[in-house]
Amino acid sequence: MRKFLLPALGLLVPLASAANPLPASTDSLGNRIYNLNAVTVISNPKWESKLLEFPGAITYLDAEDLDQKSIRSVKDISTLVPNLFIPDYGSKLISSAYIRGIGSRINSPAVGLYVDNIPYLDKSAFDFDFTDIAHIEVLKGPQGTLYGRNTMAGLVSIKTISPLDKQGTKVKLSFGNYNLWGVSASTSQKVTDNLAIAANARYRSNDGYFENQYTHETSGSTRSGGGRIQIDWRVNPQWRLSLSGDFESSDQQGYPYASYDKTQGIVGDISYNDEASYRRNLLTSGFSAQYLHDRFIFTSTTGYQYLDDDMHLDQDFTPLSIFTLQQEQKMHAVSQEFAIKSHKGKRWEWVGGLFGFYQDINTLGPVDFRQQGIDLLITKQTNDQLAALKQNPALAGMPDITVAIDNPNLYIDGSYKTPTYGAAAFGQATLNRIFTDGLSATVGLRVDYERARIYHHTHATSPLSGNAHVAINAGGRPITIDQPFALPLGIDGRESMETLELSPKFELKYTLGTRSFIYASATRGYRSGGYNFQMFSNLIQAQIRSSMMSELMKSMGGSMGGGGNTGSNQSGSSAMPATGSSSTDVNSAISYKPEHSWNYEIGGRSQLIDHRLFADLSLFYIDCRDQQIAAVSGYGRVTKNSGRTASYGLEAALRAIPVDRLMLSASYGYTHATFREYNDGENDYKGHFVPFAPAHTLALSGAYTQPIDRQHDVTFELQYLGQGKIYWTEANDVAQNFYGLLNASVLFTGKYADIKLWGKNLLNRHYQAFYFETMNAENLSSPNSFVQEGRPLTFGVDITFHF
Repeated sequence: MRKFLLPALGLLVPLASAANPLPASTDSLGNRIYNLNAVTVISNPKWESKLLEFPGAITYLDAEDLDQKSIRSVKDISTLVPNLFIPDYGSKLISSAYIRGIGSRINSPAVGLYVDNIPYLDKSAFDFDFTDIAHIEVLKGPQGTLYGRNTMAGLVSIKTISPLDKQGTKVKLSFGNYNLWGVSASTSQKVTDNLAIAANARYRSNDGYFENQYTHETSGSTRSGGGRIQIDWRVNPQWRLSLSGDFESSDQQGYPYASYDKTQGIVGDISYNDEASYRRNLLTSGFSAQYLHDRFIFTSTTGYQYLDDDMHLDQDFTPLSIFTLQQEQKMHAVSQEFAIKSHKGKRWEWVGGLFGFYQDINTLGPVDFRQQGIDLLITKQTNDQLAALKQNPALAGMPDITVAIDNPNLYIDGSYKTPTYGAAAFGQATLNRIFTDGLSATVGLRVDYERARIYHHTHATSPLSGNAHVAINAGGRPITIDQPFALPLGIDGRESMETLELSPKFELKYTLGTRSFIYASATRGYRSGGYNFQMFSNLIQAQIRSSMMSELMKSMGGSMGGGGNTGSNQSGSSAMPATGSSSTDVNSAISYKPEHSWNYEIGGRSQLIDHRLFADLSLFYIDCRDQQIAAVSGYGRVTKNSGRTASYGLEAALRAIPVDRLMLSASYGYTHATFREYNDGENDYKGHFVPFAPAHTLALSGAYTQPIDRQHDVTFELQYLGQGKIYWTEANDVAQNFYGLLNASVLFTGKYADIKLWGKNLLNRHYQAFYFETMNAENLSSPNSFVQEGRPLTFGVDITFHF
């Protein structure tokens, strides 16, 4: 059996791949020599394991990988990790991560993010500039047993460098095309042998890669700056304390969304007239305390995050003045976890703990309908509806009615308060040496309770006013009656939901000697439900239609069955007050249920050929129910549950050192994700591919280090990243075929300074980074299509001074 499994494991691999999971060693001259036999330990409050013994699909990127590959944010690790897709579009607000066909475009994330064991509860905070990162771990598949909500597709865990582990000062200057420039400075010093402090400051700026043809300004320019401080104190051999805080402020201008003809596959211009921007202030702080006992390790981790952002959007993305959207958020999030675990190496290894969080988000989301928006979306729609009614034979005597709106614009103000809190208890135990030394079994369970509420207030700042022109025939004489109207618009109320979730895990692992193992697991994950307040614009639209028709019918004595509500403001919840809807209408319109999945996986990992070959392979099948899908609906996007999807595939990685100083790596991911049940009321998408799930991801890289003298060397790295086919819609009528990007860098390393020349997308490959559809105000039956093209050829130089 062993003779069969070892070569099989050496053929493919699920991740540790495109990255350097293991640090390089140096020879007697100080030159870098890659070493796959180095021991890398993954450790956090919940578990501890050597990388080569971890029973699951994992990718490990160390500080050297991040620097060589110019990885500056979470989005840059997309495709480096098999089956991980994080489209680079929009702004720092949008960080939509997908693993194995499971992901989220808006609202709750499906991939979790932790930084120094602090959870980032809202994905609006995911995209921040990296600094002083020690390593990144990407775990694929549900991590709900130990991490709970919103980790059903996987987890990205980022660890910063502790000042107790590394001291020194570093200054880095960056320059590149598109007016890129940046500076960062960091220092880490010991105050005493057991107390150390680290601090850094950073600033980065670049112009956009594309131009708005209407304003003739670049679209997508970014300015960001911030700082971080961390204090680590080893109080005594038992206690260790850590306090950290990170602040970042960013300002981005424009969204490079170009019109797109999906029938011809032709990309048009970026051309819109109103402001499009995103500004964000983000503060994240954490405090951890660890107590080391002879029999256990206890950890307390406290996190706090504050987010204050402001987004402006030309919602129609055209030169027309249809309507604009603004979204201001203020978020306070607090989390607390207590965890206790056994020491590694015992026959029984266990971990247990408690977790709680509170997240409060206050959102202002006004929508401003401009003159052309009122003409096309209110006046024209109402008159078209009245003309259609007149064609009804049962209403043959209906007079000719047209309306005219007096408002120069209609400002719909929205205020939404969404507090959420939850608590969880979790435990996991592993029994080693079952029947034989190499066999172990793991069982775990987590119980999560969550309560989400929304307090909503949506109203027009002034009534919708105008005149109805009624043409009747009185005694053979045509008479026109002008009936004025003034319709106050508003929806107020509150909704709430409670959920109780169980996240079990079952796992078997069998070790083959000291260099290989295989495993099998079954895990359950979930993504939280919630509320999508983008739907309130649609509810107001429905209220306008219903209220206006009701007012017209009243003016005609109810001859068409009118006499309903006039649309005045009401207390409580009501989706369409003019129709007398019940309070449950708002809840059903804006709420979406939790999403659940079972992930079944087998895999293995091995070191071969005298530690010069590292192989990793995993196969998976995912059954996902009530998958949350973002869909176009009226004035914006909504989240709804699709039914059921199925996903299967593999992840494989291979790393080799054929000769000293040469590292070669390859990783590949395959995902086949389709809808098993999904009917949106108009179309049946059964059998269609799930959007935003690349069928293939591929990363190939090679790095060679050539010594110059005792203190200097040069490293050449070449990288190929490919992904596709990616379907953008549930109808599967628009897609990005497989494409590849070529990146390269040359790094000169010295005693006091390093110089790196780098280039990305060297062949200037054109591809779609994102596609979406939105309402076409001029033709409601045919939505407008937009695409954002990927980044073109970029290049630059980084100069780092270290002391």
